[in-house]
Amino acid sequence: MKKFRLFFLLILVTTLVSCSSDDSSNDTEEVVSNHFPLTVGNSWTYNNETTYQDGASTNSQETLTVESTSEEQGVTYYKLESDASINEKGFFTGILTAGSLIMADNQLIYNGELSVDLSGFGLDLDNLSIPLNNIIVFDAEANSGENLTQINDVITRNVNLPQVGTVPFTIEYNLRTVQNEFLNSYTVNEEEFQDVLSAGIIVNLEISVSLSGFQIPILQSQDAIQMTNYYADNVGLIKSETSINYDFEELNFPNIPSIPDFSMEETQEIETYIVAE
Repeated sequence: MKKFRLFFLLILVTTLVSCSSDDSSNDTEEVVSNHFPLTVGNSWTYNNETTYQDGASTNSQETLTVESTSEEQGVTYYKLESDASINEKGFFTGILTAGSLIMADNQLIYNGELSVDLSGFGLDLDNLSIPLNNIIVFDAEANSGENLTQINDVITRNVNLPQVGTVPFTIEYNLRTVQNEFLNSYTVNEEEFQDVLSAGIIVNLEISVSLSGFQIPILQSQDAIQMTNYYADNVGLIKSETSINYDFEELNFPNIPSIPDFSMEETQEIETYIVAE
């Protein structure tokens, strides 16, 4: 009887130790994201389509390639290049190639700039360049709907208006990135991709001009640029959707030109890709 009780006790202890070991292993298990594989030579070819408010559209194809890496203070920076011309380059891929990427702690981090085209508004306004430093593009461990990065600034530009003279324009922007959905699967160009996450970039703009001591709104505060990007594990960026809308105010002032509204929708969808194992 004592031998049986001793045998039973040994089994019980062994089982408890085994369970404890398993629990400890689960507690320390980490999520490892590979939603943008950045091995040099990896490439992605996209079909780009842009549609404007008048119904006109343009189509192009573009290949994005991890061209090189550099290291600074122990951090690896990845540089991407595109084979498309400026007019054929997609909006988001244009941002990616204007800076560098870091992959760390399941986050994709961007350093570079976002150029907002203001030259087509009929005013002598240069493009707005928004510096982007350590912007979190996505975070595989964040919650859906969680804000990842937020930056804002106010810029004043002097603009020469005919028959009016030089007047100060105030441009206020707020840029934020947000983690969106985590999807088991997502289909692009009839190909189903597994383990997909999406993340967004939103740019809110407000523009006003100072005339005769009054601050006159030209563009009321609005989310002028909205991007949603989809990334598949072990593949990378599989789709990008960009919406740009400027809804200008009616200006009833002499010698100040009215600015027409502007809208544009763009999609970039993966066609082929080469990713090292």
